[in-house]
Amino acid sequence: MELFRRFPKLQPLPREKEYLIPLQEQSKYSGFREDFETLERELMPYFRELDNEALRGQNGYRWTYIILIFGGALVTILGIVQIAIQAPGIAIGGAIVAVVLGAATTAARSSNHQAHYLNARLAAERLRSEYFLFLGHLEEYTNEQDRVQKLIQRVADIKAKGEHNESTQ
Repeated sequence: MELFRRFPKLQPLPREKEYLIPLQEQSKYSGFREDFETLERELMPYFRELDNEALRGQNGYRWTYIILIFGGALVTILGIVQIAIQAPGIAIGGAIVAVVLGAATTAARSSNHQAHYLNARLAAERLRSEYFLFLGHLEEYTNEQDRVQKLIQRVADIKAKGEHNESTQ
């Protein structure tokens, strides 16, 4: 089911060897072999790092809301049960769950999972864009003499801004 496919995982597995262009496809274009090697060496480790950081941030953000949704439902159910059977123990349990839920809400606001996720995703997507600009010899990468140096500089800039939660534009 689609709903559970997007459900957060306890420990999201990092995507270690993701390729923007699969190796089978790369082998078909021998003229780009040197560019693929340069990109694998200079750009892809940082792309994978930021992509995995975005995955962790997204997973944390989703867990936060799963906890808040189910915690809110539990407090509501305990309140209804307490009203129905007038048991003081249930009211105390509901109050404890509500306090824990309040602490979880405060922790969620301070952890900033969504901001970390969005920033890391933006930086990873900027690196993806640089990958294809480099392959296409576009924009800053038209001059053969300094293409690699410009790639290294752009990757460093994007990575630094991505690590410091800044805009990568």
